[in-house]
Amino acid sequence: MTRRFIYIVAALALLVGIILPSVAFADTPTPGPTTGASTGTFTTANSTPQVTNLELYSDLACTTPATHMDPQVTYYVKFTVTDLNSLNDIALITVKLFYDAAGTDLIDESTITAGAAKTAAILTWTKSGDAWAIDPTGGGTSWYLDTASCLHPTGGALGNNTGDWKFAFKPGKVATESLGSADWDIHARATDSLAATGGMYKYDKGMNWYGEVAVSTPSVTWLSIAPGTDFGGTDSQKTDISVKYIANGNYNEKVKSTATWVGANNTANLDDVTGDCTNPLDFALKAYHNATIGSSVLVDTTGVVIHDTVTPPTQTLESGNTEGANTLWLKLNNSFPNDTYTGTLTYIVDNRV
Repeated sequence: MTRRFIYIVAALALLVGIILPSVAFADTPTPGPTTGASTGTFTTANSTPQVTNLELYSDLACTTPATHMDPQVTYYVKFTVTDLNSLNDIALITVKLFYDAAGTDLIDESTITAGAAKTAAILTWTKSGDAWAIDPTGGGTSWYLDTASCLHPTGGALGNNTGDWKFAFKPGKVATESLGSADWDIHARATDSLAATGGMYKYDKGMNWYGEVAVSTPSVTWLSIAPGTDFGGTDSQKTDISVKYIANGNYNEKVKSTATWVGANNTANLDDVTGDCTNPLDFALKAYHNATIGSSVLVDTTGVVIHDTVTPPTQTLESGNTEGANTLWLKLNNSFPNDTYTGTLTYIVDNRV
């Protein structure tokens, strides 16, 4: 009986050994990859900047367009720049203001390569260094860029596609007056980091007349001049009165006097009607821009022209036109109490139209 039990157990063990391996190594597919990867790449095209809404304004808020400019007064050029690569891509902004003598709007702004006191100014903003500049500049010109009032997009706004630039400037003293069909034109240009560029013109802005005068001779003095002195005498003449004129167009040189010259005890009266000095305490003056008495004119209280009309003065340089030989002649009535009489002589520059 014992032997039979052992036999059965052994048989069962063998049977299990045969069956179990057949279950563990059944024909089941091994799983493979269920996803795959590939690299995708695209390159965006460079977008050419565009300039729109270009205008000249007379106020800081840029709400009042200006039709004319006055030298030495602040004006504002404002415009919109669009770049689909974002405003961070803008590397250079250039604004040119230039004189169009013919008024035909045919001047190609690319021919304006440098500023000139009389005819052009170039304003720039450079992204590198966030630098504002103007040409012409320095001591030889009075064109001026007010960088504190200039604006451009900053910070997060540079990530936008559109933004405004504003330049604040003063035209120079001799920026040419626009007469007749002549005018001033404006061009604004935006250039990106790949040198793609776009621009816009604004035409037909005027430049008003400007004049300035400076007298270098602080006083004109006649010492111990005798009553009854007439024009033309040696004692009558005072010359080499130096006057500098600056003007951006044709101009007149003038002089005037106060109606009375006051002494400690007496008052002298200017005879600007006839110059005959027929009344006691009458005096008269003649003037010219040099010592040619034959061309001189009688000085009045409002201003008389003292430069001839054969070769009248025209637009000056920034350095001005200095007339160093201005001359005055004095005439006195025969009856003049001894006194020292003082009045004011005013040299004038004004528009000659």
